[in-house]
Amino acid sequence: MIGRGTRLAPELTCTDEIDGEYTGKKRFLIFDYCGNFEFFRTKPNGFEGREVKSLSENIYCKEISLIAALQDGNYAEVEYSGMREEHVKRCFERVMALNKELVSVRLRKRYVEKYSVEKAFENISESDKSELIRNIAPIIYYDDKDEYALRFDNFMYGLMLAHMGQLSNFKKAKNSLCDVASQLERKAAILQVAAKMDLIKTVGTDDFWKDVDVLGFENVRKELRELIKFIVESTKHNIVITHLTDPVLEKTEGQELDAAYDFEDYRKKVNRYVEENGDNIVIHKLKNNMKLTKSDYEELERVLTKELGSKEDYEREYGDTPFGLLIRQIAKLDHEAAMKAFSKFVNDASLNRKQIAFVEKIINHVEQNGYMDDVSELLKPPFDKPQSFIKMFDNKTRAELVDTLKSIRENAVEVIA
Repeated sequence: MIGRGTRLAPELTCTDEIDGEYTGKKRFLIFDYCGNFEFFRTKPNGFEGREVKSLSENIYCKEISLIAALQDGNYAEVEYSGMREEHVKRCFERVMALNKELVSVRLRKRYVEKYSVEKAFENISESDKSELIRNIAPIIYYDDKDEYALRFDNFMYGLMLAHMGQLSNFKKAKNSLCDVASQLERKAAILQVAAKMDLIKTVGTDDFWKDVDVLGFENVRKELRELIKFIVESTKHNIVITHLTDPVLEKTEGQELDAAYDFEDYRKKVNRYVEENGDNIVIHKLKNNMKLTKSDYEELERVLTKELGSKEDYEREYGDTPFGLLIRQIAKLDHEAAMKAFSKFVNDASLNRKQIAFVEKIINHVEQNGYMDDVSELLKPPFDKPQSFIKMFDNKTRAELVDTLKSIRENAVEVIA
């Protein structure tokens, strides 16, 4: 637009309110109805495209995360170890099946050679997990011909991780699995489905969800994965191509347009800002359980109520949620910061294994959610097993744990001078 506007026109006769009539263009006017200038002022490089992960890459990433999660002391029993060994073997075999002549594989030769030894999967550290997800997963390929079974694997691994990590998307995944079971239940005439009908009916019951754990989900995955194709095949529809012409009902000219409509909703803007500005000092403080100064708070207020939208936008989407708590919810709490906050309990030699596991469960909760909004959650699932919070600790330890949780929340709200 600017390029066209600045083109010289020495023989053009022009008229404007400043100089009246004259020859040779002196100025130009741009009507930016779509808000392009505003967009490129905030995003000089435009939207940067991101590569979409393949189904195989998604599955491998989740399997690696599952293997790492099963290293936790809460899963030390033989049954969990057996499940972990199965997935270790499966992930190792996928590495061994790689075609070493492919350029994509040769470019990652160092990582491929490292994980071509099964022992490398025995104890996966955070750095190992990162290497496998970033450098091995993109070149992995699952050769199962049943794509719908693979998609169900991907879904179930996500559900397991959400359950183990107490993530907010678990409820949605739960509803999706119940929906799958409901659809399969209506396919009782198919012999393969009828053979698994007892399990299918169980998945839809409250008793199943009350006591189920990762082993139960793994059993559901194995038993139902080959039945998913029967649901998909029955829901296929013929493609209908139409050509419609919209009638013109009203035509208006000369009316001034309102400012360009922002097609990106406010909530997405906030999430993207937090994700792309992890090094911002204010976000860094909130992620690391550090208190904000007055200037930090004012900067946060400016970004949320002026730069990304208005005060009305914030109140409409988040109500009266404090700015610091909102950012903490999105950015989460750094693992090291969480461990530091609870180090007194983790390093307490007087606590037994079950008590330490309970503390680790609390740490995992605040890492994933940023804080604990109400300490009464300690009396509810998943903190009620294998023993309630009241019975697990003495009065002094309970009070100290509650104070630590309150402190983590208050650090995202209180402002220091």
